[in-house]
Amino acid sequence: MQTLSFQQNNRAPTKRLIFQYHSSEETTGNVDHRNLCAAVRAWAADEGRLVVALHIKEMAEEMMIEGIDLNIQPGVWNVKMFRWLDNKENSAAYRANVELLAPAIISALPLAYRDRVVQLDDVALRIAKTVKEDAEAIQAVILKAPKQVRLKEISEKIVASFYLDGPDSVAPLMAMVTTMLGAV
Repeated sequence: MQTLSFQQNNRAPTKRLIFQYHSSEETTGNVDHRNLCAAVRAWAADEGRLVVALHIKEMAEEMMIEGIDLNIQPGVWNVKMFRWLDNKENSAAYRANVELLAPAIISALPLAYRDRVVQLDDVALRIAKTVKEDAEAIQAVILKAPKQVRLKEISEKIVASFYLDGPDSVAPLMAMVTTMLGAV
């Protein structure tokens, strides 16, 4: 009869696992201040400055960003944050505050504005954008939106699908689709 040895090892690994496609924290350091400001301004034009400022503040609190006082009134936070982003005085302190807030800002930014800031070609972003546009097109058809709205949403879905495999595949896909539609 053979004896089997049993070893129980159920400790969780202490090191954080990093996979090939995880974005590193170095990418947030390469964010251009003007692009970040433009993306936040565009988002604020849609939803309002105070709403945007509070979203970013909540994200900064979740990420436990240190070096910035987050325990201030919402109106004061709104003014301070947009002053830092605009940086009309070209202040190094304002730039440092924006660099500290950059991960929170990028995390809080909706997908529609995030691609203005993050310049890397990320498969996950393309997939998320395609899924979002697909859902909007389906919603427009199910809710029987006006024809102009349905066509707009469907065309945005098609464009997002063309870019799904990357910008290099748009031309071959367009040729294939044109050929298929011509055969109908």
